[in-house]
Amino acid sequence: MLLAEANFGFAFGEQLLLDLDFIRHCIDNCVESLVLMDSYVKKNEIRLNTFEYIMRSSEDTLKDQLIKSNFCERVFEDYVQDFREFNIQFSKIDLEFLAFRRSYPLRLEAISLINTSLMLRQQAPQIYNEFLMYSRRHQLVKQELNRLMECVAVNSKEATSLLIFAILLESNESDLLYVMVQEGAHRVIRELMQEQPSLNKRFPVLRQFINKF
Repeated sequence: MLLAEANFGFAFGEQLLLDLDFIRHCIDNCVESLVLMDSYVKKNEIRLNTFEYIMRSSEDTLKDQLIKSNFCERVFEDYVQDFREFNIQFSKIDLEFLAFRRSYPLRLEAISLINTSLMLRQQAPQIYNEFLMYSRRHQLVKQELNRLMECVAVNSKEATSLLIFAILLESNESDLLYVMVQEGAHRVIRELMQEQPSLNKRFPVLRQFINKF
């Protein structure tokens, strides 16, 4: 109740946008090793855990407040399509940070938020519905399929697209599965898995999906 009275849901949504935009600024200006490295892992964990707390909360006001921020749309409009990478020399990396060195921090955090919204959609249907609406508006499935169709081989960038499809399939949400089938995801994924058999072990849920067709 106190968090809701303090408009915490809205404040968290706005703060999350500020944090992610600051990460983008640091990467663009090549200062992540000076500014982000010491705190990034912990702050990333705090952001994701706080989002999960709001999703699980019995206080619907917090969820409604989060929706009123610009957070939900920016996840699909900006962050899930952002392939900026950290540029940090290996010698400077803390062991805890190592897993993030060759990744796409903004895109992966957006994917984590999407995954949480799907897993907890029963507890926070209003947030899930916002995510679903913006995923359609910004054609998430179509954009990820286009990325896969344009690739010569599945590398780290394309693997994140397959990760998104795996998350959508594991949600078993009929609306999302319908869009995937409608856009021909099974054909695109089957072709990639035939060309790179190792993908079958990395993404077993995708293998199960294409076996239905």
